[in-house]
Amino acid sequence: MEYTKICKKIKKSALKALLYEVIVGPKPGLVDRYNNGSHSDMNIFTFIDSSIELEDYFEDCCSIALENSTEDYDEIFNLLRKRGQKAEDEMFFITKNINTHKGAIFSLGLVSAASALSFLNANSVTAENISYYVKKLYSKAYYDDLNNINKENLTAGEKIYLNYGIHGVRREVSEGFPTVFNHSLPFLLDLEKKNLPFNDICIYVLLKIISKSDDTNIISRGGREGLDYAKDCAVNILENIAEDRIDDIKNMDLAFISKNLSPGGSADLLAVTLMIYFLIKN
Repeated sequence: MEYTKICKKIKKSALKALLYEVIVGPKPGLVDRYNNGSHSDMNIFTFIDSSIELEDYFEDCCSIALENSTEDYDEIFNLLRKRGQKAEDEMFFITKNINTHKGAIFSLGLVSAASALSFLNANSVTAENISYYVKKLYSKAYYDDLNNINKENLTAGEKIYLNYGIHGVRREVSEGFPTVFNHSLPFLLDLEKKNLPFNDICIYVLLKIISKSDDTNIISRGGREGLDYAKDCAVNILENIAEDRIDDIKNMDLAFISKNLSPGGSADLLAVTLMIYFLIKN
């Protein structure tokens, strides 16, 4: 397969993952086709517009990785970070300054580059290689970021790290998405064997992610108590997986909305899971 073809395949998988992530529902506290979750400033159309705006970004991430494959991994990451900053500007322009996909820009951009490197070096895109190259691309930058926190201008994630010792998505990425490869992706592949609609499978995968990760978006809205509550709710649903549990998940959605909880970090990991699933299945 030519490099242009693999870049287009990766780009389409990323875009498809973002569109699936927002459309599947009900998703507790998140924007979906049922409601806007715990978000008053955005809706499903905001996410669709933002997703389409990012399509070229994912292809560019592939090209950056392929065109600079002889450079050190941290240098490739620096180039990806610059393109990611431009993608954030493009997102904010199309959404009128609403943050729909900042986390996805970071995570799916790295998955795009890692997938391209996997194809370049192994002539195929595998889950193991994606994890390997994500770690290679971000490991140095992760420690640099950790050691150079500007306490005068903290991000929400940095505040949570300093207050709770929770590293969030940066640790997740630096370790090659262990939540995805150890939990959500195997869980998705296992659920495929059951007679469930794919929409429901995606919801259960989201709940698995919530139960296994320390979602900093939840913490920023509900503190540690909110995180524990969200995990307990997810585990309760996962104890009995069936099509008729969707009404229970709708009630979970209403409870999250009443508490203003939004598992946005888990939603990003769902998108990562779906993107990798589309890449390895097609």
